[in-house]
Amino acid sequence: MVFGIPDSEKFIFIFKAAIIVLSVFLVMGIFYSCRQGSDTYRYRAAQPRMVSILVLASNKLNSGQLKGSINFLDSCFRTLEDPGPVDLWEKYHFKAKIYLLYDIDLLKAKSHLDSMQGLIEGKEEIYNREYAHTKFIEGDYLKSQNRFMEAFQSYYEGRSFAQENLDSCQISNLTYQLGLFRYGQRQYEEAIPYVKQAFMENQKCPETGDLEQNLKFPQMYLNTLGLSYEKINQLDSAAFYYHETLSFLEDKKQSFPDSFFFIEMAKGVVYGNLGGAMAKKNQLKKAEQYLLESIGINEQPGYDNRDAQTAKIKIIDLYLEKNEIEKAEKYLNQLKTELPKSEVRNTAYAEIRLKWNKVNWTYYDQIGDIQKAYAHLETYHALLDSLESHPQAFQFLDIETAFKNREQQYQLSLMRSKNKINSIYLKVIVGFTLLAVVFLIVARYNLKRSKSINRVISQQNIELQETLGALEQSQAENTKIMYMVAHDLRNPISSMVMMSDILLEDEKIEEDSRVLLEHIKTSGNHSLNLVKEMMQSNKNTENLKKELLEMDRMLHYCVELLHHKAQEKDQTLILEASPVIVNVSREKIWRVISNLIANAIKFSPKGSDIRIGMKNNPDQVLITVKDQGIGIPDSIKEKVFELYTDGKREGTEGEKPFGMGLAISRQIISAHKGEIWFESQEGKGTTFFVALPKEEKTEKVLGQVTK
Repeated sequence: MVFGIPDSEKFIFIFKAAIIVLSVFLVMGIFYSCRQGSDTYRYRAAQPRMVSILVLASNKLNSGQLKGSINFLDSCFRTLEDPGPVDLWEKYHFKAKIYLLYDIDLLKAKSHLDSMQGLIEGKEEIYNREYAHTKFIEGDYLKSQNRFMEAFQSYYEGRSFAQENLDSCQISNLTYQLGLFRYGQRQYEEAIPYVKQAFMENQKCPETGDLEQNLKFPQMYLNTLGLSYEKINQLDSAAFYYHETLSFLEDKKQSFPDSFFFIEMAKGVVYGNLGGAMAKKNQLKKAEQYLLESIGINEQPGYDNRDAQTAKIKIIDLYLEKNEIEKAEKYLNQLKTELPKSEVRNTAYAEIRLKWNKVNWTYYDQIGDIQKAYAHLETYHALLDSLESHPQAFQFLDIETAFKNREQQYQLSLMRSKNKINSIYLKVIVGFTLLAVVFLIVARYNLKRSKSINRVISQQNIELQETLGALEQSQAENTKIMYMVAHDLRNPISSMVMMSDILLEDEKIEEDSRVLLEHIKTSGNHSLNLVKEMMQSNKNTENLKKELLEMDRMLHYCVELLHHKAQEKDQTLILEASPVIVNVSREKIWRVISNLIANAIKFSPKGSDIRIGMKNNPDQVLITVKDQGIGIPDSIKEKVFELYTDGKREGTEGEKPFGMGLAISRQIISAHKGEIWFESQEGKGTTFFVALPKEEKTEKVLGQVTK
């Protein structure tokens, strides 16, 4: 007998397991022998020179040199020595994106997509990164043909394959592509979680000096977060992420000395976005400063001239709002010359033309030229109708629902596969039936011998269940009685406090009587707080209503609420926290953090510092509250988390304790499947730790748009 399982049942279990193991080894042996005859391949990454060629070709494309970018890529590729499959795949991938996004030509895009697929066909497990990205390009191609459900299938297959075969660092850009899909649907708020998820995945990339993973992608994700928040008119958040992008680019200058051109061009893009956000906040002086900075960088030859044109439209709009007509004229004339020269005639170009006609309409209307204003107004509406003629089905398709449907289909296919495997197992088991009969005879003997023991164990289990049920019933009755007592006490105590307040308002009350009334009021308030703690301690924390919560903001909120309380003791609250999202109950976690900070204030001397910090670990978020207070003596360390503890002490200024806050905090954190503990040295201070687990969510949504 092992753990209450009869020996006979244990024997049968081992026998079945042995059959399954033998079957698995048999199938694996057949599979392995078949594989021995196939060709073997070795993965060879793209050459460093090929990576440099792609970067320079991208720079030319961003500066509007469409044909120059393609010609540069082709001519440089011919100079490569011994190009491998990945070098060739990168070339096709670059061109496929050009013909899907910049110079729309679906026949050429399909041709390059077919070439990408042909290179890796049958070698998906070797070229796993290339296969996942090929599926996303396939999805983009299908989406451009309005074949949305087929596009979802490609996105789903690429994402699922990446999750099984790639690390978080390599998955980040695919997550970002899903965010761009939401952004393209104008579902900007839904795009934000995808982009944030992509940024968090990218933070797991090692610092190897990889231009894309360590520089290009993270700055792109941060900038897109700013754009998404700007689209939903949360301008403070937008400005925050734009500034974070600029700081990130500035920090990377030393790590990427050869990428000065890219960093400056990226800063120019962010300055333009920041200027637009400042204009919307009506901070026109800052807006003008940032927009001029953006134009000064990206109107240079070889830089992102298209972004400079966008910044010029924004500054024209700003000057027209300030009625500075001559300044607006300068940039209107520049754009009038520049726009017809653009080689790239995609949707982004159409949007620039749309905005250019709008500012021209406003300009001519302000100077009184009604005829030209009307002409630009007509052109503006014609372009607007053209842009909005994009299939409406795309805007309202729910990618989450589509992914779930694909997941259900995938699970059904898995079930069919399992049924086939089960049939194989069944055939193998039939072959061992005779052997099983022998074992069953032995098992029957053991079964008879163990029946008496099982009867004893069953009786003991019944008695234990009855005892446990009685204890639970007793606990429930005690809890109910305590809650009723606490509830009934609240009204008379509240009345006592209210009457003492009324009497204290009477100026004729003598000083001695006033002192007594103050004591009554103070005692009453303390009693009310105690009653509140008693009632809170009995609230059910099992069925928590959780939500995705930005913990850094929660900590800021708690610190702000308790700031005045700390000021009363000349204390300083110091918060160090970076953005992180956790799935928790907002009200419950607020209660825990506020209680820990309030305790730190209560048990710390005047003029001391209290530090609140948060660390984002891979599997959990760790929050700390550290004070320089009186510490916790060894004699009561084991009692501080008890609900009705006698280990209560007054604060440094005589503040009254109730002894329930930490017990309730432990209940809340346990309900979140987290941990709470402390480290303390008497006379030197205490540090409380709260660890909250980070949950994986199927909806993973964090997305962004590149300029």
